[in-house]
Amino acid sequence: MCDLDTEVQSDESGSDTEYMEDEGSGVDQEEDNISVSDDIKQENDITKPSTETPAATAYIPPHLRNLDPNAVLKRKIRGYVNRVSTSNIKQILTDVELVYQDHPRGEINRAILEAVSQSLLINTIMPARLCAEHVLLVACMTANIGPEFVSPLLEDLADRLTKEMSERHGKLLNNIVSIICYLYALKVVSCNLIFDIIRTLLKSFTEPDLEVLLYIFKSVGLDIRKDDPQALKDIVQIVNETGAKIKDKSSRFTWFMETLTAVKNNNVNKIPNYDKSDITEIQKAYKAAVKQAPNNLQVTLADLLDAKTKGRWWVVGAAWTGLEDQGERKVRQVEFDSKLLALAKKNHMNTEVRRNVFCVLMSSEDYEHCFEKMMKLNVKDKQEREIIYVTVLCALKCKTFNPYYTNVIKKFCEHSKNYQITMQFSIWDRLKDLKSLNATKTRNFILLLSSLISSKTISLSVLKIVNFAEIGSEEVDFFKDLFRKILNVSEVVITEIFGRLQPLPLDNLKNGIKVFLKHFLKPELGAEEKKNLKIALKCF
Repeated sequence: MCDLDTEVQSDESGSDTEYMEDEGSGVDQEEDNISVSDDIKQENDITKPSTETPAATAYIPPHLRNLDPNAVLKRKIRGYVNRVSTSNIKQILTDVELVYQDHPRGEINRAILEAVSQSLLINTIMPARLCAEHVLLVACMTANIGPEFVSPLLEDLADRLTKEMSERHGKLLNNIVSIICYLYALKVVSCNLIFDIIRTLLKSFTEPDLEVLLYIFKSVGLDIRKDDPQALKDIVQIVNETGAKIKDKSSRFTWFMETLTAVKNNNVNKIPNYDKSDITEIQKAYKAAVKQAPNNLQVTLADLLDAKTKGRWWVVGAAWTGLEDQGERKVRQVEFDSKLLALAKKNHMNTEVRRNVFCVLMSSEDYEHCFEKMMKLNVKDKQEREIIYVTVLCALKCKTFNPYYTNVIKKFCEHSKNYQITMQFSIWDRLKDLKSLNATKTRNFILLLSSLISSKTISLSVLKIVNFAEIGSEEVDFFKDLFRKILNVSEVVITEIFGRLQPLPLDNLKNGIKVFLKHFLKPELGAEEKKNLKIALKCF
């Protein structure tokens, strides 16, 4: 019974198991059917042609993917900057001008300055030749475009210079000062910036500072002396006061003092290792490449450091908040002796500018001292004309002619062409009204005019307003005395004076002078004077 029951149980369990297996197989078959149908559907989807057309895109090589959009422009500009030299500067400028036709001006300006900065602003000392040629390109671009081109570079140099004064990075400070000196040599910036850098370096006056100061005075020391002698005197005084406090003076300090003394005395021969060949070469290339050089930027180091907050007064159209802080710039108030002021009033110096100019003229030791004091009056724009006006007035009123006034006028005419133009108008005013001058003023005017023409400060073309065919007897006497004084110089100077008229389109003037000299002056001349007259007539 037990066995039977066991078999029955086993059979029952087996049938149950088989039943469960059959149910499971049915589920697997359903899953298989579903998977097969999905596979068929996917195959149909794959084989079914798509009605959507993908967007056509150009193939981009790997080395051009995720690239700066101005990378091609920067690479082209860098090629021009790397190839620039004094011999091919004209061709480089022409090529860069073509690039401006295809790209925005701002992008090209930034690309050029970036390429120059990457080449020059490094921690190792830069070769002088390479630095000079790169700065030559910057100067030419500034002359063609305007101060807005070089302004970002100057601001960057000023910021870097200030940071380098607190933490040095190799020879970066030397390279910054070298760039600024070359910009000054090409008249892009004025001596104001150079003197500001010198004063900044003198505050610390360490051995590395001495190295930079020595470079400045060796390269552009004589030029800054010529531009602002009074500022150089102040620098010498500061150096002497600072040097007196130094107990152990190094050999470099001694060398620096020798160079500074040579610059102060304008003695080129005593400047150690003096060599301006690089500067002279880029100056010649600059004059050949630029049609008309602009006026240098009268910016200071403080102007460049405050450019982001106060603005840029040297860029046309740029905002500037300087006037809000300082008010309108006025003529500097100077105190003079009461006797001088009374004399100025007696001579009808009825404005503050004329009164100051007159008192400076009368109180100066010599013409150079007068020039220095005039520069400190802060006379600007149209007020500059008053310097020439007052000086000419004083020269004509003297009982005996004083060459001091002539030298003052020469100094200002050499300093700026604006004074030369003002002097020309002053001469024209008196030539048109010679009859109003008394004997003393006429004599002094002849001596003044002949001296200015003989020294080539003023050209003989200033007489172009005179019609020699219609002059009266008084004018004839005036021009007889004038030409006699002009001819009383060496043969070389006579050739230079009259030879300057030859290329000018002033046929009426040349013919008028020629006829006047032959018919009015020649009969009254001696043998030696006729010889000089013959040389003058050959120049026409």
